[in-house]
Amino acid sequence: MLMAGQPIGGEPKGAWPDGAWPELPAARSIGTLFTAIYNRYSASSLSASLSDMYHTRAPADAVFPYAVLSLISQRPDWTFTENYENCLIQFSLFNKESSPSDVGDEVDLLKGLYDFFDLLVTYFSTISFVRETVHMLRIESVWQYIVTYRILLKGE
Repeated sequence: MLMAGQPIGGEPKGAWPDGAWPELPAARSIGTLFTAIYNRYSASSLSASLSDMYHTRAPADAVFPYAVLSLISQRPDWTFTENYENCLIQFSLFNKESSPSDVGDEVDLLKGLYDFFDLLVTYFSTISFVRETVHMLRIESVWQYIVTYRILLKGE
């Protein structure tokens, strides 16, 4: 099972741990969503600019800059003939540089990767991938940029 604080890509960077998601339909849908998000990230220039992307929280010894991907909410949605998953995910980007411009550049790369992207998710068709909020703050000496996306997936 993928645990909080573990790199999403596992060790080495870029590989999912075996058996990361149980074979329950709801968990499998989130597992395949996170896999699709990570696959897009790992083949991008954002991956080259971050040390890693973690699931839910980063360990205390995480190397800056890094990202954390979290599921904020997931709810079923449906019509008379279609089943959907309506998910809200959050990317948190952390950087210790003195200027916010570096983490801002990383957020621009993130937006370029996911804004309105037709993500390939096993068992689903992506209906929408829309950025909802962006918030920047500095706690002690660490810049944090929080970006949330609403994702609507149609079950196949």
